[in-house]
Amino acid sequence: MTASLEHALRPRRTGRVLVVDDHAANRLLLRELLEPEGHDVIEVADGAAALELASAQPPDVVLLDVQMPGLDGFEVCRRLKAGEATAAIPVLLVTALDGRNDRITGMRAGADDFLTKPVNRPELVLRVKNAIVAHSLLLESRTQYRKLQELEAMRDGLVHLMVHDLRSPLTGVLANLGLVQMSADGLDANTAECVAEALQNTRRMADMVSDMLDVSRMEEQKLPLVLEGLDMNEVIAAAARIVAHSNVRVVHVDASAPVPARGDRNLVLRVIANLVDNAVKFSPPGGTVTVVATIAEGRATVSVSDTGPGIPPEARSMIFDKFGQVRSVHQSRRSSGLGLTFCKLAVEAHGGVIGVESDGKTGSEFWFSIPAASTLAN
Repeated sequence: MTASLEHALRPRRTGRVLVVDDHAANRLLLRELLEPEGHDVIEVADGAAALELASAQPPDVVLLDVQMPGLDGFEVCRRLKAGEATAAIPVLLVTALDGRNDRITGMRAGADDFLTKPVNRPELVLRVKNAIVAHSLLLESRTQYRKLQELEAMRDGLVHLMVHDLRSPLTGVLANLGLVQMSADGLDANTAECVAEALQNTRRMADMVSDMLDVSRMEEQKLPLVLEGLDMNEVIAAAARIVAHSNVRVVHVDASAPVPARGDRNLVLRVIANLVDNAVKFSPPGGTVTVVATIAEGRATVSVSDTGPGIPPEARSMIFDKFGQVRSVHQSRRSSGLGLTFCKLAVEAHGGVIGVESDGKTGSEFWFSIPAASTLAN
């Protein structure tokens, strides 16, 4: 790290200190103790003036007397911590009160620290410096967070633009591959198989494009739901048909009895297809993926279990995050990082919940539930 960068990242140790005390002698004493340390000291004599000044020109730390007429220090502290512009300002209560109940009252008001009168100079200097450093670090972290948000928005905008432009050529490729497959009688077996695989992979790419676009639309709450009555078992059967699983057995359990729900069929179908495809992808050849739908307490639940290696505990907290990726310990394949994000947003748009269970060693179970038909309003 260069010296200039290190200096820029170093938190400030001096700053603007607002001293609030109704006794001029106390304010003068604090000024004389703090100014030689390089601090800019501003004085006010009452709580109302402190609130006004702190809102207009937020200081780096407030030294606040407790026993003042009108608004006492506890009430001023409460109001500072309740204000959007002043909540992060460190407040040090300066008081002759040293009882346990008084300190508890101060902590409940939001005080960050305490100084007992008569003030000890080394203690005052150290506590003020520490409060300013903490405040400086907080402001810097907020600035960096805003910058990260701006960068993420730029990235999302660029990805959305690129993905949107991919949709048209993918549609053309799908159409042409479909025409070639329709003429499969004139192709040798090897070529026909290659065309079928190309068509399948292109469809998967088209599904990924749709997921990415719909994730953006759902994040902006611009994807309307088309609600209708659903039989979750029928939707599971339809989803299983569109997922390639030649080397993995997909078992649909208890498919005979309907499991009624009400939702957007296309979105629910894609959620199930994503979960089944994910389970197939991370299952070993000859493995089994089990899909079951149940209904209980007004919720329709679908679970998808696999016989893969499981998900490490540290990965479960981020597995539904956008662009979050989990690599199987037995495979090198990665997902786009958006399929599960799409599932989460789509399920939550239905007023549902989604989750995953895994011991990290033998298999995983992804599940989601949405309100059953009788409990979901039109």
